[in-house]
Amino acid sequence: MAQRERKIQFTLDEHLARRLAARAADVGKNPVAIIKQEVTAWLGSWGLRITEHVVRPGETLAILAQRYYRDPSKHTVIAAFNGLSELARLRVGQTLLLPEIIPDDPLPKGSSPFIFGMHDRGGEHYMTWAGRKGWVLVTEELGAGRTDWSSRNYDDLAEQGFGVMVRLNHGYGPAGTLPRSERYADFAVRCGNFVERSSGCRIWIIANEPNLAVERPGGPANGEVITPAKYAQAFAQCRQEIKRRPGHNDDQVVTAAVGPWNIETNYPANPSGDWVIYLRDMLTALKGGLDGIALHTYGRDANPAAIVSEERMDAPFSHRRKMFRSYVDLMEAIPISLRHLPVYMTEVDQNDEWVNVNRGWIQEAYAEINRWNGDPTRQKIRCMLLYRWEKHFNDKWWIQGKSDVINDWRAALQNDYRWYG
Repeated sequence: MAQRERKIQFTLDEHLARRLAARAADVGKNPVAIIKQEVTAWLGSWGLRITEHVVRPGETLAILAQRYYRDPSKHTVIAAFNGLSELARLRVGQTLLLPEIIPDDPLPKGSSPFIFGMHDRGGEHYMTWAGRKGWVLVTEELGAGRTDWSSRNYDDLAEQGFGVMVRLNHGYGPAGTLPRSERYADFAVRCGNFVERSSGCRIWIIANEPNLAVERPGGPANGEVITPAKYAQAFAQCRQEIKRRPGHNDDQVVTAAVGPWNIETNYPANPSGDWVIYLRDMLTALKGGLDGIALHTYGRDANPAAIVSEERMDAPFSHRRKMFRSYVDLMEAIPISLRHLPVYMTEVDQNDEWVNVNRGWIQEAYAEINRWNGDPTRQKIRCMLLYRWEKHFNDKWWIQGKSDVINDWRAALQNDYRWYG
């Protein structure tokens, strides 16, 4: 699609105009083309990074300039970029685009500006070698013992500059990612105990893929179904316990990712078990009491071209994306009131195990998320974690030791893909 053009008129003094015309004739170029070339060179990358702001009651251009540029006189920048008069009165709900805002204070320790990352410890040195210290996710099995104060130390990751996330599970397999509902309060206290005694992490994910039958306490056949309402009940108690612990009031407590394409959990408001509706209902049930959202997205195969496929599923889910871009359906399901929150993509792989071949799939997956983040109107995805580094029993998706898969990741790491800065 051709870019829209805007006509700008300006006046040159007679002598400068003659010089421009003659010089352009001398080199055989159109004076307008020369002006465009020089203006583009002068601007460089300025104005390519844009932040969207929706006007709230009482806001003025000067107030926004102070907030975003720390200088109220920069109201002229906002006005010019949006084609407004410097004295324009703003309307509540009006959308403004703000170019090149001054970044917030540096990210806190335990966060990363890069979108790269790995599920499990072990691959950090590749990110270090590339100069792209991204994210590491660690999972922990806590149980639900109120008097259990065992903990972990993640300072080594945070001190090196990595982003650190820890997923808190009640257990694995039939133990359930959450306990049975009568023990939600016990699990919440256990989460609080663990967080209070642990160090190096400020981002905690509560449980995993609650819409999957295999994650139910008691197992798939006879386990307790985790509806969105039950998950919200457990999450709210865990978040309250974590935030009341000394020094952890500002921690991020993040919702579990749902399992894409999974229809094993249905309930009256969602008889088909639609995973996207499950996520929407889960987030809505929390009524704003959350600090971030985790997502999972997968490829059906190892074909890098399928990363950008818009192919739909068969009926009755023909309105849902079938391939890697299933994440778009999930992002669009996030209620508008929550679209300011951080989103963490904590599991990315292919349906099949990682075959030791470099097809460029990982490179294209990261490029896709970077393209998503490049649209200033979209909610940022802060990371895309490959699943997974370690080899575990009954889990075929390990990467460790697969040199060609690692080389695909290393090639992706050559790109300066950031969500921040």
